[in-house]
Amino acid sequence: MRHPSSLVGITGSMDADLCTRSLRELARRILRSRGVIFTLPSHIARDEKLGIRISDLSPSLYFGIEFNAHDLDNITVKNIGEGGGIIGVDAPAESEVWIPLDLQTGFDILIEEVIALASAGYPACAGCGGSDAETPWDELAIRELYY
Repeated sequence: MRHPSSLVGITGSMDADLCTRSLRELARRILRSRGVIFTLPSHIARDEKLGIRISDLSPSLYFGIEFNAHDLDNITVKNIGEGGGIIGVDAPAESEVWIPLDLQTGFDILIEEVIALASAGYPACAGCGGSDAETPWDELAIRELYY
């Protein structure tokens, strides 16, 4: 499913297609982690049973998912045992994945990527993480595409 929204800021407008690689990388990190904490504004729609959905798709994946609310204009993804990321205007540390998209759009697409990868058997499968999963992640090179 395509989402038409974008985030105005940085030096122009970001669209979901440009952020696809970052969204997939963060989804892979989520599925490789031992658990994830999403901290997001209360108006962002979320699936409180996401952990169960993922376990149903891939029984070998079982980890906790926690949702916390905050009043900031971003969504933080903190993975246990793996780097995380931020959806929003402000770039995080270089070790974190940055997704400069509208919050609801970015979150929806991130969850779609997590579900698609879990359905394919990631991380226990060969080649199902996408073509960019086979090379080391270069966050700085990706961020240069945003400017």
